[in-house]
Amino acid sequence: KSNENHSLSTQNIQDLIQSGPDEHSGLTGIELIEKKVKEFVVMGGTFPSGKGEWNFSGNMPGVTKFVFDNLTLPVTFSGFEIGIRIKTGKKFNELDEHTPLYQGFLHFSRNAPWVKENYKGEILDNASFDQTAVLYAVRGGLGTYWDKVENGYCEIDDNGDNRWVEGEKTNHSYLKLTHEPEKMAGLIESIMLNDF
Repeated sequence: KSNENHSLSTQNIQDLIQSGPDEHSGLTGIELIEKKVKEFVVMGGTFPSGKGEWNFSGNMPGVTKFVFDNLTLPVTFSGFEIGIRIKTGKKFNELDEHTPLYQGFLHFSRNAPWVKENYKGEILDNASFDQTAVLYAVRGGLGTYWDKVENGYCEIDDNGDNRWVEGEKTNHSYLKLTHEPEKMAGLIESIMLNDF
């Protein structure tokens, strides 16, 4: 099932967790996750607490709560508070206008609801939410770009509101930015431009 108003990635993970063996694998969905995935790196939530961040709410009541209540492997969250501070994109105005990177970011600047009201014919700087999660997943960077907060868990309600509950070590952790946002933006842009 799909609905253009929904962010379906979490719904897909719930469907996988609840799935049984099929013609492609004799494993259940949760067994397949535990066999193939080392760590979930998630752009979502706001830490230490937040209300209805889109990737946690997404018009899917209860889905995000179900997923993170049922995953047993390590989960690292890169929250809204990190990506909102790191602005990237404007530098891509220097690219050849026929490149996919230029066209993708131009399309985003023209059409994203929270950006398009400022669009004046060129790519705009915007928050780097997904890029921070990918950077951590691929490069790590603990002690350089961010620290990891552990000893607790992310409690999520049916509406996608979340809060960090301190306590014993669990499989949950979240990133805390320690590097200057401007330098992080330069790093992310240089990687996207294959210039590092």
